Amino acid sequence: MELHKRNFEFVRYFLYICIPLVLLIIALLWFLHHIQTNAALSIMKGSERQSVQLAERTIGTVFDILRGDALYLAEHSLMQQWLDTGDPAAQSHLTADFLAFIRHRQLYDQVRFLDEQGQEVVRVRMKEGQPMIMPMEEMRNLLDRQYVQDALAQNEKTVAISPFDLSIDHGTIEHPIRPTIRFSVPVFDSKNQKRGLIVLDYQGQRLLNRLRVLSDLHAGDLWLLNEKGYWLLGPRPELEWGFMYPDRQASRFDHEFGEEVWLSILNDPQVGQWMHEKGMFTYAKVMMAKSPNSVNSEQWLLVSYISPSIMAASMVDFTNDKIIAFIMLSSLVVLLGGVTASYAARRRETEKRVQASEARFRKLLESAPEAIVILEQSGRITLVNKQAETWFGYRRDELVGQLVEKIIPEGFHKEYSRNQEQYIVELQTCSMKEGSELYGRRKDGSRFPIEISLSPFEMDQNRLFTSIIRDMSARRQVEEERQRMETRYRDLVNNLPIGVFRNRPDTNGRFLEVNQAMLGIFEAESVEQLLAHRFSESYCDLTDRMAFINKVTSQGYAKGEELRLKTLKGREFYAALTVAMRKDEAGEIYFDGIIEDISARKDNERQIQRLNDNLSARSQELETINHELESFSYSVSHDLRAPLRAMDGFSRALLDEYADRLDDKGRDRLRRIRAAAQRMAELIDDLLNLSRVSRTELKWEVVSLTQIANKVLDTLRQEAPERAVQCLVQPDLFAHGDTQLLRIMMDNLLGNAWKFTAHRQEAFIEVGCKVNEERVIYFVRDNGAGFDMTYADKLFGVFQRLHDANEFPGTGIGLATVQRVIHKHGGHIWAESAINQGATFYFTLEERK
Repeated sequence: MELHKRNFEFVRYFLYICIPLVLLIIALLWFLHHIQTNAALSIMKGSERQSVQLAERTIGTVFDILRGDALYLAEHSLMQQWLDTGDPAAQSHLTADFLAFIRHRQLYDQVRFLDEQGQEVVRVRMKEGQPMIMPMEEMRNLLDRQYVQDALAQNEKTVAISPFDLSIDHGTIEHPIRPTIRFSVPVFDSKNQKRGLIVLDYQGQRLLNRLRVLSDLHAGDLWLLNEKGYWLLGPRPELEWGFMYPDRQASRFDHEFGEEVWLSILNDPQVGQWMHEKGMFTYAKVMMAKSPNSVNSEQWLLVSYISPSIMAASMVDFTNDKIIAFIMLSSLVVLLGGVTASYAARRRETEKRVQASEARFRKLLESAPEAIVILEQSGRITLVNKQAETWFGYRRDELVGQLVEKIIPEGFHKEYSRNQEQYIVELQTCSMKEGSELYGRRKDGSRFPIEISLSPFEMDQNRLFTSIIRDMSARRQVEEERQRMETRYRDLVNNLPIGVFRNRPDTNGRFLEVNQAMLGIFEAESVEQLLAHRFSESYCDLTDRMAFINKVTSQGYAKGEELRLKTLKGREFYAALTVAMRKDEAGEIYFDGIIEDISARKDNERQIQRLNDNLSARSQELETINHELESFSYSVSHDLRAPLRAMDGFSRALLDEYADRLDDKGRDRLRRIRAAAQRMAELIDDLLNLSRVSRTELKWEVVSLTQIANKVLDTLRQEAPERAVQCLVQPDLFAHGDTQLLRIMMDNLLGNAWKFTAHRQEAFIEVGCKVNEERVIYFVRDNGAGFDMTYADKLFGVFQRLHDANEFPGTGIGLATVQRVIHKHGGHIWAESAINQGATFYFTLEERK
């Protein structure tokens, strides 16, 4: 019952406050809405009137410019000169001025001069964005045009303005459409005789575009109509220019908005505004010929139209604002009216939050990864978390109410008490491990290293302390492992056979750290003696020291620098230094490096150099001897050719002239002499080729082995056309080398393949290459007689033959020549074969870029 009464009183007072305030808010908002709506409508009307007036002034400004251009051209000095003299040069200059005028003004489609019979005499036209002078054959007589007749009827310099319509060419409307207004001015000579007229075809689309820009700046749609109600600029493109298209004759203003609206606008004053159920119409009548020197009776109508939907939409914002304001104010009233009821709800909510906060605190305390113990100032435990139970092995009820010394080993009670008293004096969060080690004691008596952080807080006017206890066992193990690693690495450095050091690049250059190998290198008796020694005094040449330090400081390191140093006992030795520059925390530069005594290596290098010098001298001597032998061989071979030719020639003469006087045995012996001489000549030719190969200087170039192989095979086919040999030559086979020598090589290799396949019914020869380990290996393969690989080491020797000379003739020098060519090219040659299974000769050449 008490609860229902309290609720009833709450509702009654709530209604007493809320209802009057809500009604007052409604009245104020309705009055404000009425004022704002009327003001907005007035602003809209004023804006539309300004839009129409601005459009009217824009049309007037454009027409003033166009009239001025027409009068300027009519009074042009070149025009007067041409009309008075008829000089063709003056006409040409006038045409050029018209061309420049239309190019720079960019306002007109055409500029024309018509004589008094309406015939075009000068015509300049814009075509595809560029002005051009129309030829005489395209000139037309326009006397039938109304705007020409109106202009010629004037007896003074007045501008006749044509109606605003679309340009028509040969009786049809041009596409794309070109809205056009023509400004025509009669032209008089110096005797005031009318000689014709100037006609400017103004690009009316420019005027319509300017009106569209003005329309975009205001709420209403800006239209331009002629006096018959046809749209020149309308709401939609399909409604415009209705008087020009037979199918759009009904596209007029009165058909769209009714005759009543049209007549009201047409009969009203020059400028007006009319509200109708179909919208708001703001209009102005524009006379095309306002200036005294202009003639045109047509008038236009500028109409700005705002539809009822747009007007309503502009008022929606005011209505929405009032609705939002009503909702906000009403909400505020409701909020103020419910303060009393909400107070109790807030109090109950506060109690719930306190309970939830306590629950979160307990959950956080229990989920903490470290042991948390809350203490009184006397050191008595008031609360522990689950992790404390786990680490120390006690149940919670066994710890609460006990002194904290229960979980501290007896040997650390005094130290803990001293740290706690100091902390209570300072009263700031800190660690109790500073400068000492603490241990915790488990229930079973075992100990483990800990770190304790204390933090004070007030609760129920009592000062408590939060102790966060961290198990340091894992950290202690890491620390011990780190110390073991440091010891292991220190032993490793000391056991290295090369010197390891650290020093500073100052004037003294004293060592900061050294390993044991450094003592032996510098013949020091102890580490202390070496650390006290000035390293700068160990350089045999101080300039070497400065150059070395400058190199390290400039590029940050030096690798394998060889220097002459001396030990503490004065013995000089060669050392290789590798150093890296470093900076310490203070920004001071120091060097870390290694040093190696390379005196023995230096001695070996000097001995090797002496041996190399001796070897080079012996090689030079051998090369000289080889050149002398080659020259001797060439000379002997060359000198033997003459007597051999004589022997062969005289033997042939004896056979030809005295054969009938010789018996068969004599003729046989002469033939044997000729055969031996010819074989000796062939042998000498091969020796000369071999010598020539050795003496020839290489001319490096890109050589097509494919082309060379095809030429050699063609020659072989011509020499033995009866043989059917299948030849396969890999295309685009290129190499770097001497063309002539490589031709000699291919002659011998392919000649051998051709020779040793002579007894095959289906002979086959292949030339190609393969890539192995980034090397190009060329090969010549055949399926001929082959050879025994047991004798492969004799294959490339001079006069070495592996077949009977009667079966396969030859001198035994060809493959030696091939080997000599390949060796001169820095390559290598070898063969693979089996008896009666063909042979493959592989060779490489030096690869040059």
